[in-house]
Amino acid sequence: MLKLGIKPIKELPDIIIYHPKKTPLYKMATTFMPRQVGWMTAYPINENGQKSLWIDQLVIMEKRRGFGSRFLDFAGKLSSQSGCGGALKLESGITIFDPTRPPHEFYRKYGFTSDNKKVLRKIDRAIKYKKPLNYKKTPPIIMYYPEQKKKSYNMFETLKQFISKIHKK
Repeated sequence: MLKLGIKPIKELPDIIIYHPKKTPLYKMATTFMPRQVGWMTAYPINENGQKSLWIDQLVIMEKRRGFGSRFLDFAGKLSSQSGCGGALKLESGITIFDPTRPPHEFYRKYGFTSDNKKVLRKIDRAIKYKKPLNYKKTPPIIMYYPEQKKKSYNMFETLKQFISKIHKK
């Protein structure tokens, strides 16, 4: 009997995410029915000192099977490995693969938020009442995960610092 020194795989994963070249492109394939089910283009960015992984494209060919969530889970790990602390950012808009259903609801259910509170309220109502968003009335918005802490402006703190500077002179 020939021994090759290769250990057999105990369990084959149901999906594989691979990075075919040294580009920001990642592909997802299933192992139970070998075929590509989606791809993602993502790379780290730094805006005003806040690092995050920018998801330029996330395309899933088979909707509502968990592939999109699995890709976002992978993106979170990739963000952590890239020094972005798990932060993700993207522009959610109209998609050519399903132009009648914008992906805003999917990202919101995953935990994404946005500074555009008006559109967020519309998305939250659509989720709550289980009614699809009107793609003609839902503009593209920048969404991020997890919610990024913004420096808040405190008028009293600013005034206190100003007065303390005057007294020091």
